[in-house]
Amino acid sequence: MSLWGISTTTETQENNYALPKHLSESDRTNTPWNCFADNRGWVYRRYGSSENSGLSTNYYDEVLITVSGLNTGPATGISSNATGLCAATPVAVFFEDLNLASPISIGAGGTTGIATGTTGYVHVVWNEPVFVSAGATVLIKQSTGANIVATARSFANGSTVTFHHNDGDFVKYTSFNGQISNRVSFALTAPSTGISTTLSIITTSGVVGTVTDFSNVVAVKTLSADLIRNIGGAGAYNSAVGIGTTTLTLKA
Repeated sequence: MSLWGISTTTETQENNYALPKHLSESDRTNTPWNCFADNRGWVYRRYGSSENSGLSTNYYDEVLITVSGLNTGPATGISSNATGLCAATPVAVFFEDLNLASPISIGAGGTTGIATGTTGYVHVVWNEPVFVSAGATVLIKQSTGANIVATARSFANGSTVTFHHNDGDFVKYTSFNGQISNRVSFALTAPSTGISTTLSIITTSGVVGTVTDFSNVVAVKTLSADLIRNIGGAGAYNSAVGIGTTTLTLKA
C-alpha cells in the first residue's frame, strides 16, 4: 500500500508526508495539496470555483481509497508505528496563484508579481482537515521593510461547510469564526510602496493561533523551509515541477 501513503513510519519530506504517491506537484488537475486523510481514508477535495482556497465553500469530496482503523490510532502527537490518525501535520505552504487559475497553477502559473496595496494570500496545507480560528497568523518577510502579518479570516457569515467527522458522522458547520479545511488561507496586504521588493514566507515563525484537528487534538503548527512550494510565487529553483523558494515581487 505504499503507493497510497499508508505506512507506520513518521511523516517526513522523504516519504512525501505519507500523501498518496500518485499525486504529483506537476499535475495541474490532481494536486496533492487538495488531498487529506480522515477516518474514511484518503479524500480528494475538488473545488468548483477558481479560487481553489480554504475560503471557498463550493466543492465536493471524492474518497480515493478507504482505509480501515484510522480512528483507532493514538489520540495525540506524531509517532512512528502509528496505524491511526495522529495530530494533523503541515505538508505545504505557498502563495496563492494571483491569477486564480483553475485548476491550480504550478510553477508560478504566469504570476509575475503582486500589485501595490492589493490583497494576496498564503495557503498552509495540513494532511487532515483542521479548525483554524479567525486571527491566526503567518509572517511574511519583505526584502526591504518590516515584516507583514498574513491573517486567517472567517468564511462568509451564514455559509455552511460539511465534513465527515472522525466519530463517523457528517457534520455541518455554519458561520464558524475561522476556516475549516485542510488548506487554510491567510490574507496579507501588499505594501503601497517599494516596487521590486520581494515577499517571502517566514517558516520559522510557524502558524500562530488556535488550530485543532477533527479529533480535538492540537494540530502541528510548525513550518519548515522544505514545506515551501512554488505554486503562486516567482521562485525559480526547480520550478518546472513546482518546487522551490516561493516569492512574490511588488509591482506597480
